[in-house]
Amino acid sequence: MYDRLLPVSIYLVDSILSGIYSQGFLKEKYGKKAVLAVWGAAFFLIQIAVYEILDNRFPINEVVGIIVNVCVLLFMQFFLFEKDMQKQVFVAFSFVAGKESIKYIVSVFSIAFTGLWNKTFDILLAKSVSNTLDKLYHWTHISVIVIAVICVLFYAFLLSIYLFLISRKFVNKDYLLQVQENIFLVLPCVAALCISVTLKMMITSVENGMTVIIYDTVPATKFWIPVICILLLSAIVASVILFQKLVQYNEETGKRAILENQVRQMQKEIVEIQDIYTDMRGLRHDMRSHIANISLLVKNVAGSVNEELDSYIGKMEETVSKLDFTYQTGNPITDIIIHQKGQEAEKKQIQFKADFAYPPNLLIDIYDIAVILNNALENAIEACRKTEGSKQIKLHSYVKGSLFFIEVENDFSEDIIIEKESGLPVSSKENGKLHGIGISNIQRCAKKYKGDIDIEISDTDGRKKFSLTVMMNGKPAAAS
Repeated sequence: MYDRLLPVSIYLVDSILSGIYSQGFLKEKYGKKAVLAVWGAAFFLIQIAVYEILDNRFPINEVVGIIVNVCVLLFMQFFLFEKDMQKQVFVAFSFVAGKESIKYIVSVFSIAFTGLWNKTFDILLAKSVSNTLDKLYHWTHISVIVIAVICVLFYAFLLSIYLFLISRKFVNKDYLLQVQENIFLVLPCVAALCISVTLKMMITSVENGMTVIIYDTVPATKFWIPVICILLLSAIVASVILFQKLVQYNEETGKRAILENQVRQMQKEIVEIQDIYTDMRGLRHDMRSHIANISLLVKNVAGSVNEELDSYIGKMEETVSKLDFTYQTGNPITDIIIHQKGQEAEKKQIQFKADFAYPPNLLIDIYDIAVILNNALENAIEACRKTEGSKQIKLHSYVKGSLFFIEVENDFSEDIIIEKESGLPVSSKENGKLHGIGISNIQRCAKKYKGDIDIEISDTDGRKKFSLTVMMNGKPAAAS
């Protein structure tokens, strides 16, 4: 009975930790607690059935045991989690590779601890603490239980650390793995499993009809086998870290390219609009002069005011006044962007209020401000568009010393999920990878000037508000 305590306890640890580990990567089909409970019970019973009942009739060698472990994990994932084959394969192989490697570390620890315990037990015997057969039998059972419990706790501790490191270092868990990327992650796990099979063959051998353990014939293996296992586990964790660094680098490169492209496109468009803006100013001036001259001429010729003609000329003046930009910010580029976004908001029945002034005395590239305004107002309009009832957008800016602040506040209705690793909202659009770069581009522009962004979400009387504050540190421009 007591000789089965250790393996059964390890089955229980595997059942609990494998369920928690799988939950960290995969999306459950049912409730989290229900999935974890069903997983733990089913996985534990399957292990008992395979390794305690079936193995007694049809001995399972190391290779078959590993294959059965992987297949059981994939089978459980298929029924309890959403389909994500690439990630499921990685989760199964990384878990099995970890537990198989850790078993060898624990086996060496068990031998060392048992030796130390036996020496203590011998000292107790020598002092006649256990001087009867019943007491000796009792202490033997206690020894077996204590050693088993300590080994199981040590095994659970090591496996938990290993799984925690992988789960923590695998930052982008929503990332869809490609086949070649999955192979890159799974290969170190397969290598660890192959080495664990080799170690199993080396540790025990039969000579002259007797089982020989390599720990007894080559004592140095008590040191080198745990070292090898630790290196294998480290290689798996290192491959995850390297993979995540590559993914983040590619994402950053893509975002930077899109931002640069956005700036170039905006520069091109704004140059064209600036020409139109200049022409419009001249046109407004000329038309106002013409209207004034026509009005004066008509009055001189007619000798009196004609109400119908006066009304017509008034309407012409109103039409000309529409060519004026509503918001005068001190820079034609920000005038154009705010004017366009304001018109877009009004078309969608969104109240738009702007109190923005371009900081001429700070060395901040106007195109960086343009990127911030364009992305922030576009996101605000998109959020308000999905909101029922009254909705508004407020734009405000101010200067404190060398710091320039831009604040954008808007109503929203949908839930906002903040990504843990970046601290930025996750896009609710279908292509979140593409459309979710708006705020990250704003942050990138802010950091260019040793600044950053701050996001505040509030819910007052059922009205949700999203506030974005952008801070940039611009050195004062030299006086000319």
